[in-house]
Amino acid sequence: MFLRLIIYRIKVLLKNRVLLFWTFAFPVVLGLLFNFAFSGLDDQGQLETTKIGIVSSDAEKTENFETVLYSLENDGKPVYQGKQMSKKQAVTQLSDEKIAGYYEITPTDISLAVSQSGIPQTIMEEFLNQYLQQTTEIENLIASGSVNPQAISEDLFASTNYVAEGHQASSYSVKSFYFFTLVAMAIMYSFMWGLKNANDQQANQSANGMRLSLLPKNKLTVAIANLLASFVLFYSQSMIILAIFHFVYQVDFGNRWGWILLIYGVASLATLSLGTLIGNALPKLGLQQKISIGVGLSMAMSFFAGMMGSQSLKYWIDVNLPLLGKLNLVNLISDSLYQLFYYQSLNTFYINLAWLVGFTIVFMLLNYFFERRVQYDHL
Repeated sequence: MFLRLIIYRIKVLLKNRVLLFWTFAFPVVLGLLFNFAFSGLDDQGQLETTKIGIVSSDAEKTENFETVLYSLENDGKPVYQGKQMSKKQAVTQLSDEKIAGYYEITPTDISLAVSQSGIPQTIMEEFLNQYLQQTTEIENLIASGSVNPQAISEDLFASTNYVAEGHQASSYSVKSFYFFTLVAMAIMYSFMWGLKNANDQQANQSANGMRLSLLPKNKLTVAIANLLASFVLFYSQSMIILAIFHFVYQVDFGNRWGWILLIYGVASLATLSLGTLIGNALPKLGLQQKISIGVGLSMAMSFFAGMMGSQSLKYWIDVNLPLLGKLNLVNLISDSLYQLFYYQSLNTFYINLAWLVGFTIVFMLLNYFFERRVQYDHL
């Protein structure tokens, strides 16, 4: 009976051509436009040596930092060309666009200052993140007293693996970067299927809701069957879209396909559950009103994730309000794909994956809370 409920629900959803357009045809068409717009950017955007500034108040710390920084190469050319300068000189040269940014090194911290968002600035930010992560690990090992500090220093700063990681990040695909946000927005649109489920489960919203309320089945069983049906349908759609992006539009997603498929699955469950939650939490609003709320939320998340020419805002949020970035589903999804593509280390990816799993669990629990409280005076 449970399997029949799932099959029946898939058949019902397949008849909804409007939602099929927005969750399948629209991302494909928008991807085609993205392909026309960004297909030449990778050829134009081959990385040249980036000029940067170093503002230092700690000579030893700066020496270690520069050792790693200047060891990074791209096709035999150094990725960075740096010069030590005063803070005033750095600010002036950054304002005049003579340097892409500058690192400020103090005895307690290393920070990055940029005036715009772009490929060099993004790579500079990630290099700093990776460097700080590794140096923190070293400091912890030294503090434990179980290792030789000099040996650790040599292993880190002469490590070919570390240089390779920085080099991988420098093999930047601008086209892939933009498509990651499109993929995240497309996955976010699955909220429409979740919203449709909630609408069809409510007797005061649809005739389907009345019939489902009269079934001699537990409401939770029906809700789970509907969720699984919409997940199977949307995930199948997403795999076709992913195949079109990769094989037809020639978008490079990297080679970590297992993790990519997992992100698609977890993110789809999260956004489906979010759509159901919108429907359950606002039972007195009509379906179109709820869809408008969901679309508005999706567009806002996409904007803050850097999709609409707002990369500088996304960068500012990542630096100054990182929690806000973690609360943005579109940003979590696009960043996860970004991390899988560019970085060898998966530490930050695991954090994003944990946030997505957490959102999925919270949304499902809230849906259960709302659905078990639903009662009707009459049908």
